Amino acid sequence: MTAFRCPQTGGHWIPAQNYWSWRSKLPAEAAAEAAHAENATPVSEFDDVVKLCPESGTVMTRYRVGHGQPFRVERSHTGGIWLDGGEWEALCAGHLQSSMHLIFSAPWQKAVRQQASDASHLEHLRERLGAELLEKLQSLRAELAQHSQRSAALAFLNAPV
Repeated sequence: MTAFRCPQTGGHWIPAQNYWSWRSKLPAEAAAEAAHAENATPVSEFDDVVKLCPESGTVMTRYRVGHGQPFRVERSHTGGIWLDGGEWEALCAGHLQSSMHLIFSAPWQKAVRQQASDASHLEHLRERLGAELLEKLQSLRAELAQHSQRSAALAFLNAPV
């Protein structure tokens, strides 16, 4: 795929036509792959900087990648994509490069928001209950999920002490 690299920031500009042309040449299984690996990537110093589209000069929209990736990618109304330095490598390591276009979709962004909400809720419970009790409750929850007498166990837990 032909992308243009910024010599100052190490970022990459991928014109929409280049992305779609590259993606159309991928084997079907590679194009369908959407594994979500948990890879830690340092957030770029340019992540919170407003970026202008190199083609149109308009402000690009920022989208959270999620799925274990802490950064955002920018997209122009032209369909072009801006990646800060190291973000392409992180997308590749997480097997997300061939699904990059999905990052900009409503279902993807909804899932990213839900993951953030779930993580926040879990952290709140950890603070209120303590790590040890939360771990026990998570283990019990997992065990009860498959138990044939789940309803009886939950009734027991909800009964007055």
